[in-house]
Amino acid sequence: MLKRNGRAQLACCVAVLIALAGITPNAWTQSYRGKTLSSVSVSGLERISEQVVRAKLEVQAGQEYNPRAVARDIRRLFGMGFFTDIKADVQEANGGVALTYQVEEKRVIEEVKIIGNKKLKKRRIRGVLSMLEGDSFVEEAYGDERQAVLELYEGKGFANTKVDLVAEKVGPSRVRLVYSIQEGKKARIHSIKFVGNDVLTRRRLKKIMKTNKAFWFLGGRYEEDKFEADLESILSAYGDRGRLEADITKTDLIYTPNGKGMDVTIYLQEGPEYQVDEMQVEGNLVYDDDEVVRIVEVQAGDVHNKSQVEADAEKVRQGYQDSGYVNALVTPQVTLDRENKTTHVVHKISEGDLKYLKEILISGNAITKDQIIRRQLLVEPGDRFDGGAVKNSKRRIDNTRYFDKVRVNLEDIDDDDLYSNLMFDVEEGKTGNFNFGAGFNTEEGMSGFGELRLNNFDITNWPKFSGGGQQLRLKLNVGDRRDEYYLSFTDPEWMGYPLAFGFDIFDESYEVRGGADYEEHERGAQLRVGKSLSPYVTLRSSFRYQDTELSDLPMFVNREIRRQRGSSTTISTQWQLERNTLDNPHDPASGSKHVGSMQIAGFGGDHQFVKLEHSSNWYHPLSESKKWVLSLRLREGYVKEYGGSEYVPLQDRFYAGGTSTVRGYDNRDIGPREREYLFWGDTFAVGGRLRVVTNAELKYKINDTLRVYSFWDAGGVWEDVEDLDPGDIRHSVGLGFGVDVPHMGPIRVDYGIPINPDDDQGSGRLHFMSGFRF
Repeated sequence: MLKRNGRAQLACCVAVLIALAGITPNAWTQSYRGKTLSSVSVSGLERISEQVVRAKLEVQAGQEYNPRAVARDIRRLFGMGFFTDIKADVQEANGGVALTYQVEEKRVIEEVKIIGNKKLKKRRIRGVLSMLEGDSFVEEAYGDERQAVLELYEGKGFANTKVDLVAEKVGPSRVRLVYSIQEGKKARIHSIKFVGNDVLTRRRLKKIMKTNKAFWFLGGRYEEDKFEADLESILSAYGDRGRLEADITKTDLIYTPNGKGMDVTIYLQEGPEYQVDEMQVEGNLVYDDDEVVRIVEVQAGDVHNKSQVEADAEKVRQGYQDSGYVNALVTPQVTLDRENKTTHVVHKISEGDLKYLKEILISGNAITKDQIIRRQLLVEPGDRFDGGAVKNSKRRIDNTRYFDKVRVNLEDIDDDDLYSNLMFDVEEGKTGNFNFGAGFNTEEGMSGFGELRLNNFDITNWPKFSGGGQQLRLKLNVGDRRDEYYLSFTDPEWMGYPLAFGFDIFDESYEVRGGADYEEHERGAQLRVGKSLSPYVTLRSSFRYQDTELSDLPMFVNREIRRQRGSSTTISTQWQLERNTLDNPHDPASGSKHVGSMQIAGFGGDHQFVKLEHSSNWYHPLSESKKWVLSLRLREGYVKEYGGSEYVPLQDRFYAGGTSTVRGYDNRDIGPREREYLFWGDTFAVGGRLRVVTNAELKYKINDTLRVYSFWDAGGVWEDVEDLDPGDIRHSVGLGFGVDVPHMGPIRVDYGIPINPDDDQGSGRLHFMSGFRF
């Protein structure tokens, strides 16, 4: 606005001088003084009323001509602010003098029109203009306005931009300004250089920046906002190394002659290193100084880390909130001693009042019943507010996958400083899926399937059958080597009691390949019961009936298979204890899961055995963003027949090798093997009573859909404990790539390379799994 007003005042002064100099020469060279004015007129008026102008005139017809009075009239007319130019024309007429004031009205900008802009929004361009709607049009400002737009585009990386400015007359003294813009293409960054950096290397600085130079014809487009954020990140990185006075003195953006490329140079002044001389806490009454200081990382004597000081304050605040002090504030105050290059850090704490929960309110659940959500909560009305428990409650609700969004708010109650209401607002998501399609994996070949999965099922809510938190799954799978029919139902709170109940009915046939080829057909059912002992520990039990039939056997096949010819029945019960602290059950990045189980067969049927299994998974993020995640898995199992049974059936033994155990080897390729016939034929896997498998995997999460993996697998299977030999353990390494398509299914491709295979176990194997639904 100051720029615009200054320009208008300058134009007005120039116009007055021009007008005074513009009184016609004969008015000054000939002496008309004393002659009578026969007429006084005004010409050039378009918008301004002549009556308004004449009201300002001192000179009138019939008076004697006076040049000084004419000059005073011109000054008064300019003072009205309506004109850019005024001239006085004096001519002899009818024995007297005719005076004409020739005026040029100011042109007013009625509209500013911007066309051709695609990369920058109109409001961004208008922000650099001086002449806008309602302002006077000053033709001399053409160049400045055009240059302002060009500089804006150049700062955004568009050095080839062209701007044409046209003033169109749209009425009496009214114009429309049209800015016609040809943006061209953004310049690509050819190089990024740093000047003045010693503490941080060029490589480290470039890693901090998201702005990168072009690689051939890919990437490297200059983005001003991104570049400015990069400069802030660089200063933050210096602050984390104690360089609190680091500064970026200037940046040079040098365009190539054709404007298609640019070289970036960043000039740095790193400044001295500061150390923490003293670290204190103030304002804490609930907790002692020692308790607060213990959780703070930056202590006296350390190099001052700016980001960590702020993170320490947030950690203290979070600790207060988790303890019920919801409104606690922690503000780090840093004082610099420039002479000694030290800092004094004081964490000022405002604890606020302790809060308790009066009510827990749930909204937005148009389908899901309240109690389905409440059973996921780790807090209850009357409890002291616990930030950690609230956060974990939200995570548990998210992990049900019933809702697209879950929002948590704490609502203050009028005239009550002690109690607040905790509110969970949810947005219902799609919890039912009917999928059909095709899948493939290297162990089972091609398959076609159809699956109905209802994750928020309610058997009592006819006809919608939704909102009860139950799970119903019906699956049909027909493939090259496996056919499967499966019905499963689970209610996490059966009949309102805190017990999970479910059942499974299954019919599955599998063509076993490798040496002896035969078909294994299993059918049966099981009942399941589960009880949560704590938010992280669950006890489960099941009772299972299974009928197994081995068919298509050669007449003289090995005794290991021949003795199981026909059908046999296994009736067993299983007990399982699980501790699960994973942050996400579908794509974990932190936490662990430990499962121990015992299966006892022998409650009738043809087989008697005891099967013990253990599995532990650990997940650890290697970066704050959790893009890099290291996971470890350890599995052990042992099975032993007892009573009248002479052997453990093949389907209940342990195997290793393949997609789910040791990649790089064929399915069931590791462990005890027998000849198909007594003295000749191919060997085939007969499994063992003891198995140990371990897996280590490094995952990089490219985005929400794509994953890259590297892995190491190891495993072994032995006929019995006394046969255990670490030399029999087979190892492999490999790489993998995964795609997780929402509402469709995962695809994963792994290639494993055996490290110590036997002669007949190959040199590598591709493991492909898919489950597209369409």
